Amino acid sequence: RALLTITAALILAASAGCGSSAPKATPEVKVVNPPPAPGHRLLAEFDDGVGAVQEGASAPIWREPDAVAALDGSAVFSIRKGDERADQLVRLDPRSGSVVSESSVPTHLSVSAVAPTGRWVAMTDRTPGYGSQGRVSTDLYVFAGATGTVSAPIDLKGDLQPEAFSTDGRSMFTLSYFPDHYRVETIDVATGDHYDTSARDKGPVEDMHGHAIHGVLSADHTLLATLYRDPTDAGAPAFVHVLDLQNGWSYCADLPEPFGTGAPGSDAIQLLRGDVVEVATTGASRIAEVRIDAVHTPSSPVTVTYRTGTIAPPPASLTAISGFDHVIASLPTE
Repeated sequence: RALLTITAALILAASAGCGSSAPKATPEVKVVNPPPAPGHRLLAEFDDGVGAVQEGASAPIWREPDAVAALDGSAVFSIRKGDERADQLVRLDPRSGSVVSESSVPTHLSVSAVAPTGRWVAMTDRTPGYGSQGRVSTDLYVFAGATGTVSAPIDLKGDLQPEAFSTDGRSMFTLSYFPDHYRVETIDVATGDHYDTSARDKGPVEDMHGHAIHGVLSADHTLLATLYRDPTDAGAPAFVHVLDLQNGWSYCADLPEPFGTGAPGSDAIQLLRGDVVEVATTGASRIAEVRIDAVHTPSSPVTVTYRTGTIAPPPASLTAISGFDHVIASLPTE
């Protein structure tokens, strides 16, 4: 656990925790909406995949089941079924959903993580979705966007779900599932060796619990901050888990009640300028601001400040779309 410095607002101690969220595997055909109403185009997470939406429209512009996006909205990948020998890893245009490129991959894989710009894509033989699957081993494949090549399978012991790549692509951060908890592990992509991801303060690695709301990526793509709820922890029913993708360590900031105690969907996270993460519990009109940039420097305290307020929810037209979960990123205009 790391100490948080005192600011004008209350500050709490930080703890460790980890998790992730992903679309469920629900068969669905891709749909194209009629010309959308005027409005800004957004990349969105759905309960079964990824799609693009537009403010004022009543349906997605496009929607792809089991697709996974880079958290900055720069790339979207999905696997489409082929013949008995190979499937197709397709890269989709985030604005239109049209296929930009495709590569043959072994059958029975799913996309787990996408690096910004589609530089690397992690695929495994796990069933799409997060959570324990009771596996004793996991096959990992890495697609290199620059060359269009797929690595040989990396045989990993345990039930592992890739979550993010390091900034140089040499390592990957994964969730390692056990029957009643999970841990964050680091994989050496070249060797397949995997080990517990160290805490920023080099403290002992803990067993993790809870489930993710969703994550945001810092502007320079070096920090991944994910909001989690853990209703079993009365002292910290919510927390922000930060992965340092540059230095290879993790950090957690505990959030007290009322965070994590409201109805499902009442907690939100967004990235502000200056690598400040803002977390809101809308039902209680309470906001926590976490300075995640300090995670890069172990000697710097990570400040968390609290104030009254809330994060504006997505427009009602978007939340009314079946399966809409949250906005991933704003898409550039053509």
